[in-house]
Amino acid sequence: MPRPPRDRKPPAGKPHRGRPAHDGGRPPRPEPGHRGAARKGAPSRSATRADGRPGRPAHQPHQSREARPPFARHPERDGGGGSRQGRDAHAPGRSDRRPSHPGRTRAPEAERNGRRDRRGGQAPFADRAPDLGAVWYPGPNAREVRAEAGQDLAHFLVNLCKQKISVRAARRYLEEGCCRIDGRVETFGSRELKRGEVVEFAIPESHEHLFDPRRVLYDQAGVLAYDKPAWLAVTPTDGPKSWSLLDILRGQFPELQPVHRLDADTSGIVLFARTTDIAQRLEALFREHAVKKTYLALVRGHPREIGLHRSYLVKVESRRGFEKWASGRGENAREAVTAWTVEERLGRYASRLRIEPQTGRTHQIRIHLAEGGHPLLGEKVYVRGWKGTPIEAPRLMLHAAELGFIHPATQREVRWTLPMPADIEGVLARLREP
Repeated sequence: MPRPPRDRKPPAGKPHRGRPAHDGGRPPRPEPGHRGAARKGAPSRSATRADGRPGRPAHQPHQSREARPPFARHPERDGGGGSRQGRDAHAPGRSDRRPSHPGRTRAPEAERNGRRDRRGGQAPFADRAPDLGAVWYPGPNAREVRAEAGQDLAHFLVNLCKQKISVRAARRYLEEGCCRIDGRVETFGSRELKRGEVVEFAIPESHEHLFDPRRVLYDQAGVLAYDKPAWLAVTPTDGPKSWSLLDILRGQFPELQPVHRLDADTSGIVLFARTTDIAQRLEALFREHAVKKTYLALVRGHPREIGLHRSYLVKVESRRGFEKWASGRGENAREAVTAWTVEERLGRYASRLRIEPQTGRTHQIRIHLAEGGHPLLGEKVYVRGWKGTPIEAPRLMLHAAELGFIHPATQREVRWTLPMPADIEGVLARLREP
């Protein structure tokens, strides 16, 4: 006779052989009269049978957890009698474990709080105050947003500083973490302010620059050469004009005219003219590539010992205070040529180069190094998808170290040389460490 399938219910009153008649869970209680049921008034089972053999122990009533003895041990299963305290007296590190036997009780709450956590950390103590986190209090220079609600953060900071910095400088300070809103650092200059927010802003003292006569390298026959520090634009770009080298120098030389420019993050020699005639002559020398310029740079990776990069640069992006160029073709494309020589290999991930640009296009050195696969240290715009090990640098590691030409008024050769600034020397020292 074939067996019925498993998913088919058996007929009523005929359960499957070997299967219980109930539908799962606990087995049903035996009905009265069944041999497994306890008869009312029946005597309890004795410890010995009639034939003298040992019988089953008498039924013990259920004990509550409070009534059970603490740390009770099974003599056969736990490997010997005695309490847990006695066994663990000779086994350090085991007395603080939680009991696993169902008959053992847990230690009091105060005792558990004083124990060390299993993962190595300190367990919270009962008398320790709860940690509410850091509390922020506005500083003396904090400003609450009221009528300025809806204004972007960069222009708000310019007005907050009473037109002493430019919008570009404000964005740079934001990237450095110099601004907090309601206690949290804010780095986006386009963030729209809301009424009631508290803004704190402070300008780092190290980036402020005043006229320093020790930085004047040359001041004769209408030509002024100045050692420009980093973080300072040569000419004003947008907004107020006080945060540029030209305006700082015009406080001492009102007739000064710029003829040579460097990026704000680049340090080194900058030329100015003190008369219109000298300015026109110097500009002609730059157009004819008669001015010899030499830069020192720290780049990522190891380029070949000597190289020359030539391309045509076009402007691909332009907005207020920002320009981006790239190699390409077009009506306004301008030729750019850059030559370099490796002076030192700095470990496995950097090199020091001596760069001689034969033309003077905007961002020429930065673009050519990035296109060659070795961007400048500190570069954030022209990186060309660099995937190597990042090296921390406070700014662009580029320094205009040498500049020379034939003076248009005296017809004599003039040349200036500057050493590496302190910030680049610091990065060099770290890279030279084994």
